[in-house]
Amino acid sequence: MMITEKIITIPNILSALRIFLVPLFIFSMNIRDYSLALKILILAGITDSIDGIIARKFNQISKLGIFLDPLADKFLLISIMITFYMHQLVPRWFILLLFTRDILVALGWLEIYLRKKKLMNPLLLGKICNASVVIIFSYVLFALNFNLSKPSPFLYLLISFIAVASFIQYLIQRLSSDNKRS
Repeated sequence: MMITEKIITIPNILSALRIFLVPLFIFSMNIRDYSLALKILILAGITDSIDGIIARKFNQISKLGIFLDPLADKFLLISIMITFYMHQLVPRWFILLLFTRDILVALGWLEIYLRKKKLMNPLLLGKICNASVVIIFSYVLFALNFNLSKPSPFLYLLISFIAVASFIQYLIQRLSSDNKRS
């Protein structure tokens, strides 16, 4: 894997677009235009998938992209959580659990970057967790738009279990990498 110094790459443009979609998502949620919010969320999901594919397939992995992509993901996920919490669209305990997990992971990610100038690679369970969270939030918006039933409480519990398991996996990896370097 070759990492480029280029700043302007298609994956970086897509990640930046995702960051610019965040205020639009927040605005659409605040005016309760759940249809627009769903479209923005779908567009953000597509850009997230495509930027990774393009980066790997066309050797456009860049130092900026390695930092920008997860940053865009966190901005989007945190904005979703805050707006869903404010509008009481999902159980508040669910949002608090996810929010706490994401903030702790983001702070750990930032701390290791600032201290060691090293970026941790995302873990598979963390990717599954993020995808599950986006899917359930997208479904809630979809259900609001098409008068469908809300997700079952079991789904919230399942995703919570995945979130906790992914956080434990993150902690184990983080602690083992810190112990190896001490």
